Amino acid sequence: MIETRQTETQSRLQTIFILVVSVLVFVALFFGVRSYEERVAVQAIRLAIEHRVDEVNYELAGKARDVDSLWEAYGPQEELAEDEFFSLADPIVASHHTFIPLFIALMGGGLTFVMFGMWLSMSGRTRTYHQVIQSKELELQQSQEKVASLVVSDDLTGLANERHFNQMLNTECRRAVREFSPLTLMLINADKLEVEESESSRQKVCQVAAVLEGAISRPGDLVARIAGNRFALLLPATNEQSPVLAERLCQEVRDIGTEGKALSLSIGTCTMQPSSLLTAENILTKVEAALSDAIAQGGDQVCAKTEDPRDIPVTFSS
Repeated sequence: MIETRQTETQSRLQTIFILVVSVLVFVALFFGVRSYEERVAVQAIRLAIEHRVDEVNYELAGKARDVDSLWEAYGPQEELAEDEFFSLADPIVASHHTFIPLFIALMGGGLTFVMFGMWLSMSGRTRTYHQVIQSKELELQQSQEKVASLVVSDDLTGLANERHFNQMLNTECRRAVREFSPLTLMLINADKLEVEESESSRQKVCQVAAVLEGAISRPGDLVARIAGNRFALLLPATNEQSPVLAERLCQEVRDIGTEGKALSLSIGTCTMQPSSLLTAENILTKVEAALSDAIAQGGDQVCAKTEDPRDIPVTFSS
């Protein structure tokens, strides 16, 4: 309702503005053309009477723009009385006064009204269209972000995707400190396996994903695919014995090797005790370093960085 009133008010103001500009153009054209006709009439009067007078101020006569100023240049003289001058000048002036100034002024004012009105209308519509487009683009972006936030699973394996994993890692780190329980994170790399290489490679990635998914049973545990051949295993309330689970995962993946092509995993695992140091950034840094060590040592092995609860001070993050 308020927007409708604002639009109506703006429309009225634009109409008034266009009318004022059109009237100004009409007045300027009318008096401009009429002034030109007056100057033409003055020149006609000069041609008619100059041969009848002897003393003429030619400089003043040349500057004359109307009949009165022309009379100041020519009279009064014996050869030309004022009554005679105006009786001669008035018919000439009347013959040069036509409807042309009115016609031109009406045409100019009308064209100004139409063209200026169309320009303002198009400008207003363009601004409206831009506002609508910007609004729709914003809505589309918000919808895309909302859809992306709702998508939590990986297309190939059905596991949690990287976005969901990052959200859950932050949540579980805060929960572990709040509930004073350890947290274990594993990063798992499927050795020498490129997902885009062939259909068999993608099938092997799915086989690895099935092994990892079968290793978790508690509701709070999470397995995610965070890159082409990289996975993450998030295990809340899990102690420093997690390397045992990692070794078991490596063995299970070795057992599913087919067609003479063995599968192997490089696993970096880290267990952190509840303290102010237990943050998503810290535990990721440690477990990534452990995974890099496992890969650098030839793969198919586990590198662990675990904290002993006896060595960690009981401090809580804010």
